[in-house]
Amino acid sequence: MHPAIELFRGIAALMVLTFHYTYFFTSELSFLNFLQTCVYLFFIISGFVFAPLILSGNISIKPYLIRRFFRIYPLYLISLLLYYGFAPDDPQKFTYFINHLFFLQTTNSIQEAMFFNGVTWTLPIEVEYYLLVPFLALLTVRNINTIYIALILAIVLKAILIITSTDILNLNLSNILSFHLPGFIIEFMVGIILYNIYVKYKDKQISIIFNILIIIIAITLIYGLGLLYLLHEYEEITNLLMKSYFRFWCAISYAILLFPFLFIIKSKSIFNNVYIFMGNISYGVYLFHMLIPKVLNHFDYNLTGFIGYFICLILTVILTLITYYLIENPARIFGRKLSNQF
Repeated sequence: MHPAIELFRGIAALMVLTFHYTYFFTSELSFLNFLQTCVYLFFIISGFVFAPLILSGNISIKPYLIRRFFRIYPLYLISLLLYYGFAPDDPQKFTYFINHLFFLQTTNSIQEAMFFNGVTWTLPIEVEYYLLVPFLALLTVRNINTIYIALILAIVLKAILIITSTDILNLNLSNILSFHLPGFIIEFMVGIILYNIYVKYKDKQISIIFNILIIIIAITLIYGLGLLYLLHEYEEITNLLMKSYFRFWCAISYAILLFPFLFIIKSKSIFNNVYIFMGNISYGVYLFHMLIPKVLNHFDYNLTGFIGYFICLILTVILTLITYYLIENPARIFGRKLSNQF
């Protein structure tokens, strides 16, 4: 895995954590709330990571699915069991749990999707993308331009979903599809295209000045989107163009930011262990950061301010490291060994 991808995966997880911990600092809307858009960075990274498989046009389905299952499901299951233990009593609690086991939590209601762990609404989207990858590989066997055609179709589909959606509390089919792959396929496509561009330039000498300029452009775009987010409070963006493609602009901006780091960060670096560490903790931090405040509140530890943020961050990383070495990494290694048999 490219070290820049590992680094950005960890950064994205910490930014999502910070977004959910914003209440430690303020109850008002702030730029910290914009950090929720880092979820789209995860989708870009997934698009980038699987782009070599897709663009190769050749995937062995069974070993591929085995590796994907053991990469995400064991740790997800453990986290779900932990969240179940600290979830409030509800007549639908067990039903919600069963639906979560099969990644069906985003098919009925917002309440169900957020009941245990609010961030897991993204996992059904990831799983759906994993299932789409072999089909995308089939499309690119003869012509890579099919990826660009798929991006155009995804952009059109996004507009249709926005136009036909209803109020978020009264879900219709368009709302449901918007919280599944049809509503987010654009971000994955951006990641695939980013990889394709990277491959074209990775063997060329790119000046540090050019990379710095790209970083400045990306930060400027992200800052501008953040201001727009604050101006319209995100959910109140009514302009069709912005409402349909705000996430798309965010994805483009994050992809532009990631691009120069693919050249700046080298595989053989004194910081390589840091990059690997960031990648290793990313999934666990993403899954467990909402659990720590629940546990502390259960035992009447009501933390505030930077101290509360820092304590929850440290406890999240500790829990992540424990589960990484006991569950996540062993499961991933087992999945690789099992897939090799096919």
